[in-house]
Amino acid sequence: MLTMIGLGLGGPNSITMDGVIALSMSDYIFYETYTSPIHSETLEWVKLKSQKEPIHLSRSQVEEPAELIEFAKEKMVALLIVGDALSATTHVSLLLDCKKNNIEYQVIHNASVLTAVAGILGLQHYNFGPVATLVLPEGNYRPLSPIDKIKSNMKNGNHTLVLLDIKADQPDKELIYMKASDAAEQIIEAGLSEEIKVAAAARVGRESQTLWYGKLKTLKELDLGEEPHSLVVPSRLHFTEKEFLESL
Repeated sequence: MLTMIGLGLGGPNSITMDGVIALSMSDYIFYETYTSPIHSETLEWVKLKSQKEPIHLSRSQVEEPAELIEFAKEKMVALLIVGDALSATTHVSLLLDCKKNNIEYQVIHNASVLTAVAGILGLQHYNFGPVATLVLPEGNYRPLSPIDKIKSNMKNGNHTLVLLDIKADQPDKELIYMKASDAAEQIIEAGLSEEIKVAAAARVGRESQTLWYGKLKTLKELDLGEEPHSLVVPSRLHFTEKEFLESL
């Protein structure tokens, strides 16, 4: 059996009771870090409570899960995922693999940055268009499709949640995060006005959570501290949304 456990956005206190029970019943516990890094305190807590060493899976091992599927055929297997267990399409593919192999599965949901960022900024979820993801530059590689989504949403009067890229797939290598300031610079370079006002959220769901609202040109020079960071590019604001953002 495969149990996908959403860890939420904070440390071990964010794990739901259902998640705790599933961990106690698991023979093997795996985790991945390519969708989002796991809080170090969470891994330590899981190890202490389960008396099992969590095993790291690379992106390829999740997307081509032959080994994971083989374990799940005979044993109780848990896969730890930051946020909600099904926020990434790859994880839906895992469920399809279970179906094809007649493996029982369950999903334990939790809070996701996809909903938490909008809510904590006082924005209404139904006013959002498609999510955009900015990627870390590699050489001259700077895809424009995320910027096109922002422009399209603005034209349609919709806000854009902008997720920022991370390189956290290999535990033996230093984690690399895109900062809100890097994202602001990339958006300006792509042709959007530096006078546009945006909202930024850092470490949502943690005690050190920081929220900010202002112009892109200001954010470009701003340090919001430790990652992860996310942005929202607002469009047509309801008066309550506007009031909340300006209170930041």
